Amino acid sequence: AAFAPSAGRVRPKPRRVPTRAASYRADGADGGGGGAPRVEPSFQRSVPPGDARERDVCTTCGFVDYRNPKVVVGSVAVWVDPGSPEGSPPTEKILLCKRGIEPRIGKWGLPQGFMELGETSREGAAREAFEESGASIIPGVLLSVYNLPGQVQLLYAATIAGGTVDDATGEHAPPTLTTDGTESLEAGYFTYDEIAGMDDDELAFPTVRWGIDYWRANYSRVAGFTRTGRAVQPQQRVKRWPPVEGEPGFVDEVDHTY
Repeated sequence: AAFAPSAGRVRPKPRRVPTRAASYRADGADGGGGGAPRVEPSFQRSVPPGDARERDVCTTCGFVDYRNPKVVVGSVAVWVDPGSPEGSPPTEKILLCKRGIEPRIGKWGLPQGFMELGETSREGAAREAFEESGASIIPGVLLSVYNLPGQVQLLYAATIAGGTVDDATGEHAPPTLTTDGTESLEAGYFTYDEIAGMDDDELAFPTVRWGIDYWRANYSRVAGFTRTGRAVQPQQRVKRWPPVEGEPGFVDEVDHTY
């Protein structure tokens, strides 16, 4: 569940690639001593045939080291207290996880991480929430799309089902959260007002507040949201890269109405 804005810029460790001229059978039948010599690739920046960008191309075997943006999936996951004690106004609790890994270790963030092969983006968001907090969530609508250097973030508005009720007091409690202390140091439920009162430095990334504010404005039932059948476009923001002097670091993409 690592979240690293520079992830798309980290060069993977080169693979050892055997050349035909230097390959030998392991049983030594070729008379070459029974080994299988390997040759370290040698990368140079060039434009591969049919491409328009410079890439790292191996001059030994022609392998092209494509470096493309990573996909990060996550959620603004909310548990709804229908009213504790019974008859009280409902409240909404938002799931946050305190990061156990760099960058921004020890800061509160949304449950999110890199999408895995073989899963959908919604499945990835649910997996990340479970891995980082032990919470079972149900991802709903696509809430936000953030284009950052080296990665694209997809956030879903999600619900957290379950919980318990104290028969004596009528108090509702959300499902218990669990962490192993690696990816998340701890996890907790927070009201919107509690998060709004946090300093920016307490939150892992600007996208945490963006996503929560957008959820509040468009999907919070406590704030007055009702299902009307209206279509809500996902929030779309782009980080300028490289930065432009005198211009904001992040810009909203233009909405398109169809």
